Amino acid sequence: MCNKSQQNSTRTAKRMKKNFCRHTTNRPFSLVSLIGAVGLTMIAASLAAADTTKLTVRGSGLPVPRFGTLKFDEANLRTGPGREYPVLWQYRKAGLPLLVDAEFGIWRKVVDHEGTSGWIHGAGLSLKRMALVRTHMAEIHDDDNAESPVIALAERNALVNLESCPREWCRISTETVKGWIRRQAIWGLLADESLE
Repeated sequence: MCNKSQQNSTRTAKRMKKNFCRHTTNRPFSLVSLIGAVGLTMIAASLAAADTTKLTVRGSGLPVPRFGTLKFDEANLRTGPGREYPVLWQYRKAGLPLLVDAEFGIWRKVVDHEGTSGWIHGAGLSLKRMALVRTHMAEIHDDDNAESPVIALAERNALVNLESCPREWCRISTETVKGWIRRQAIWGLLADESLE
């Protein structure tokens, strides 16, 4: 806080005053200030780490986040990790890929391709890798480059088996087609994940 003897004012063409303080004290940097600054830095670093760290309490021991798929044609998405929590949604498609975001005992917090999140019993999930086509009429190529012939088109929301995805192209298969699709056209992989 400034007292009147420390205030300076300047005038503009509109006769408005702008007040500012000039600190004239030359106190040495105190140890308390240093400890406070270090403490704030550590708190900020731990908050930043908390954004990337995912909750795992007595879980499966598998890495989190990861992708899994629905094992059954019916699975309830709940508001919390237990049967006492209300059902938000019921999935009715086995093989649907879900992002496992957290674990709590036998429950898995998942996120679907539309961003809906909730909890599913771990027994309802499989480690089988599937992908969901995100784009309208995605091209499936014979080889992992754009110059190779297009052998099929996949509609939006089609489920495909995910065999490998080393870089930009992913090897997929269905009951009738095997080929390569661009990574951006599917949902079911982490951004930096390489699937061999």
